[in-house]
Amino acid sequence: MDTAPGRGTRPHPVGTLLRDWRGRRAMSQADLAFDAGISIKHLSFVETGKAVASREILLQLAAALGLSLRDRNALLEAGGFARQYGERDLSAPEIAGARRAIDLLLRRHEPFPAIVTDRQWNVIEANRAATRLMTMLLGPLRMQRPLNHMRMFLAPDELRPFVENWPQLAAALLLRARHEAMAAPLDLALQSTWRELLKLPDVSAPQLIESETPGPLCEVRLRKGDVSIGLIGTVLTLGTPQDVTLQELRIEMFMPADSATEATLSALAAQDA
Repeated sequence: MDTAPGRGTRPHPVGTLLRDWRGRRAMSQADLAFDAGISIKHLSFVETGKAVASREILLQLAAALGLSLRDRNALLEAGGFARQYGERDLSAPEIAGARRAIDLLLRRHEPFPAIVTDRQWNVIEANRAATRLMTMLLGPLRMQRPLNHMRMFLAPDELRPFVENWPQLAAALLLRARHEAMAAPLDLALQSTWRELLKLPDVSAPQLIESETPGPLCEVRLRKGDVSIGLIGTVLTLGTPQDVTLQELRIEMFMPADSATEATLSALAAQDA
């Protein structure tokens, strides 16, 4: 049996989560039940608290909803089960292989900038090219304090004064930030960071258009004195990770937008050799 009788008809926390996620995915009970391979009646009973879903059924529902590993853990805990997916520090030996792959990717991207961010867009690793560029723009003292990728471009006292196309870049970054925040409503840390970004001067949430999603590429034009640098940024994620931390990592890779930028970045790397 996949279910056991629930106590009364009071809505179960699992039911609340499932209804909320169905609404976000614009899925009916029939849609979700079909995709998860269970009956509509069974799903209805789980959502109303008349039945308690097994661990396996909850994982099937989470997969059908396309939930992140963090949200799958939350659904399991709401159902009274232990977490399925670990959340390890990047220094943990269990994910040493993934860490080596990330380090290699950052090194091979030289002399072009690349950084690694966590789910709150905090910069947790940067290659030498990224460190060089940010040090040139912000100064060595600023580099001794933590960096946040979103705040770095949106705050008036960070990179913003050096961004020539700031309105366009800010719009693209805010669209992405809101998209990621809306996709993780249970992540209180991420929600807090998103609200803090909206408090920055001249920053406001973009108009919500349901069909609009962040583009795969983002251009940034930087200038300090006579040095002009154009970059095309893209975001990479790790494929099919089984760890919460690894799934939430974002590898931000920046390519030169023109031959002049490529030459400038190569020259800066040569000076630092």
